[in-house]
Amino acid sequence: MQLRSSSIHSTKRKVEDERKVVKKAKVVKKAKVVKKAKEEEAKELEEGDMIPRDIVLLNQDSKKVNVLELAKEAHTLVIFVYPRASTPGCTRQAKGFRDEYKELTKDLNATVIGMSADSPKAQTRFKENQKLQYDLLCDPDREFISLLGSKKQPKGTIRSHFIFQNGILRVKKVKIGPEESFTSALEQVKQFVTKK
Repeated sequence: MQLRSSSIHSTKRKVEDERKVVKKAKVVKKAKVVKKAKEEEAKELEEGDMIPRDIVLLNQDSKKVNVLELAKEAHTLVIFVYPRASTPGCTRQAKGFRDEYKELTKDLNATVIGMSADSPKAQTRFKENQKLQYDLLCDPDREFISLLGSKKQPKGTIRSHFIFQNGILRVKKVKIGPEESFTSALEQVKQFVTKK
């Protein structure tokens, strides 16, 4: 009887040890996944970096837009990022780019695009209500927003603007006021034009 009980006790100990090994392996695997995710998050675009080829987002009309192709076609591309469509600060920022649109596009030959994590439906409503002449990109997973360094943790978006030339990031302004965003973007684009 004693032999049987020690055999059962030994078997229980083996099972517990195996569970500990499996649990430890899961913890190690999870830690590696978290570390990899943090490393990927840390890889944000800096001035001088090219937009990755695989960034494809929907616009307000649910049409797919390859951002690198758009940037190369545009030559000078201004992307302004806003936290949420149809909110006061975001509306002021979008209207500022709307009001400076002619100078940016006709006089300075730049392309203007707005972007947030909103849905195409919300972007369409925002575009129509504010009479915006430019397209609005939708990044609901904040993939490109994160890559640009405009993701607010744990979830959210930081107001920003970026200027690309031929797909290369030339100006990166993160955490900027609505009015400062469009006025400084206009001045920065003017500087690029005079440097040619």
